Amino acid sequence: MDQSFTLFRVRGIRIGANWSWLFVFAFIIWTLAAAEFPRTYPGLSRASYIGMGVVAGILFVTSLLLHELGHAFRALREGMEIEGITLWLFGGVARFKGMFKSAGSEFRIAIAGPIVSAVICAVFAAITIALNHASAPAQIVGVTNEIAFINGVLLGFNMIPALPLDGGRVFRAYLWHRQGNFTTATMTAARTARFFAGLLIAFGVLNFIRGAGLGGLWLSFIGWFLLQAAQSEATFARVRSGLTGLHVRDVLTPDPVVVTPDMTVAAFIDDYAHARGHSTFPVVDGFGRLTGLVSLRAAGAVPPDQRARTTVRDVMAPAAEVAVVAPADDVFDLVPRLQQPPGRAVVVDGGRIVGIVSGSDISRALEVDQLRTPEPAAPRARRRRPRGPWILVVALVVGLGLFLKPPVAVLAPGKSFDVSSDIHISGVPVDHIHGKYLLTSVAVDQPNSFGLIASLFQSREIVPISALVPPDTDAKTYFAEQRKMFEQSELVAAGAAAKAAGMPVEVKGTGAKVVAIQPKSPAARVLATGDVITAVDGDRVTVADDLGPIVRSRPAGTLFTFTITRNGHALDVKVRSRTGIIEQGPAVGINTETNHLTVRLPFKVSFRPHDIGGTSAGLVYSLAVYDLITRGDLAHGRAIAATGTVDVDGRVGPIGGVREKAAAARMAGAQLFLVPSEELSGAHGTGIDTHGVGTLGDAIKVLTERA
Repeated sequence: MDQSFTLFRVRGIRIGANWSWLFVFAFIIWTLAAAEFPRTYPGLSRASYIGMGVVAGILFVTSLLLHELGHAFRALREGMEIEGITLWLFGGVARFKGMFKSAGSEFRIAIAGPIVSAVICAVFAAITIALNHASAPAQIVGVTNEIAFINGVLLGFNMIPALPLDGGRVFRAYLWHRQGNFTTATMTAARTARFFAGLLIAFGVLNFIRGAGLGGLWLSFIGWFLLQAAQSEATFARVRSGLTGLHVRDVLTPDPVVVTPDMTVAAFIDDYAHARGHSTFPVVDGFGRLTGLVSLRAAGAVPPDQRARTTVRDVMAPAAEVAVVAPADDVFDLVPRLQQPPGRAVVVDGGRIVGIVSGSDISRALEVDQLRTPEPAAPRARRRRPRGPWILVVALVVGLGLFLKPPVAVLAPGKSFDVSSDIHISGVPVDHIHGKYLLTSVAVDQPNSFGLIASLFQSREIVPISALVPPDTDAKTYFAEQRKMFEQSELVAAGAAAKAAGMPVEVKGTGAKVVAIQPKSPAARVLATGDVITAVDGDRVTVADDLGPIVRSRPAGTLFTFTITRNGHALDVKVRSRTGIIEQGPAVGINTETNHLTVRLPFKVSFRPHDIGGTSAGLVYSLAVYDLITRGDLAHGRAIAATGTVDVDGRVGPIGGVREKAAAARMAGAQLFLVPSEELSGAHGTGIDTHGVGTLGDAIKVLTERA
């Protein structure tokens, strides 16, 4: 990859960039500032996102340079020359002069870059953890977390055993050491690279079809690049094998015809165009010294009417641009020099021109070598040894990493928004809200194996998927039930707000219907989805919110008698509570909704629908409704976040995910965060002013006293 411009030098190593790098750098900053950071850290200003994107982009490029400098510094210690480091479309590349001296040398140079990336990843991950514990601003945590994640991805991708990636070079070094033959090792490594390239292309196309957009096409493009690069590596190995041991004297065209610099182009074309079939001629002065090279193409470019007035000196390539070699020089070392204009080398021995070498001369030598040895030489016994099984194992591991989703879920701060505008009330006077009531949520994702590893670096909470969706439960049905529970919680929240405001409210139901059961919980042994709980130890249960306070009012380990209705028949079952099912307090391990819920309010209320499930928004909706239907200003211009269930009598219950919700509230700019009293300890150290409340009245009191 050629440099378009030079940036600076480090220990004599020229650091440059190709024009394509400018596009990549701008694209990275735009992606981080416009998409990644707003999605992960909502609620910040646009200037913050741009600043985070620029800083992260600079740190990312610095990481790339450090990665490549790791290769370069190791190569210098191995005695190799470094042409430079170039940033380009696919990252960075360190360019070396000459060949690796041994398999061990290639291994040490190849592994140096990934080691640097691993160190950077670990350092920034540690910094991120420390910043989180110190409740540092999201602008700083976001950048350090992103750099740790990017370097982790860079490390994983580079270690794929596909040439020319670092993992491919490590793999070739291993094969080279084991087989004792560079060419054979390269051919095997190139075949492996083509396999992985095919996987990337297929995976990219599949993701594009599934709606991943340009991300899928980009993966396919990377796969195509690896495919072409692997083929180039194989071709290079064949060339190296064919030219090993050859000297310039073995391939040169001897005694080339020479011309003088003062000869006119017309005379040159008339007298020398057909001499020996040459297309390029050395130009010498009166003492026989080389002054340049002239080609028929350069001469032919002169207009016919000017050829008699133009000399060879005017159109030749000067001697400074011509490769000059000796007969004893290695042909392999000459190949890179022939790839630069004018594409010829002049052979000089004792100050006298004895020959000329072109690319066709080298090609002819390779053809002869292939006729003599069709396959690269390698010990026959070793060639028969199986070399592929472990490659299939690696391919299987990578394939499983891409496509297998472990049975765990990753929890992260979810979306947070103001519910004030969601609520429409009629039939009673409504006051205006001066502030925000922020609903907080937890984002749940089931990543593939590589995504799970990345989540570990991000310090995300990881839980079994069965803790969210019970086994043998249709996910679509389950989440539909969760959305229904959310809608019920909105009505109950409105009822709680009305009661707190002194208005008459009537809530009716026929019991708490079981909609989900946590696996291995006490309830899993005796209850089933669809059961309707009508009483606990003789205390009547009419709505779902009656159940939680009864269970939490007794210590963990209490044996309860649940009266249930199942398939139209009433029966009693014994259920023992325990802790550890939700974050705080005893529970039995079920999710319920009110069976045949009706709520009679002294006003009409409707809510904007959201694709959200569960009952954790009860407290924040009850506060917003209370502020609307009462005189005065409860919010006082503040952004107030809250989480927790609420029943019609205003009792607040725990729901879980407090740490993630606190992060969501902080990123949304909340000044206060209200949580159930049982879960207050889970919100410590999150960097937001948090208060535990046991009832809606407690929450109203906190907001009033801190106004």
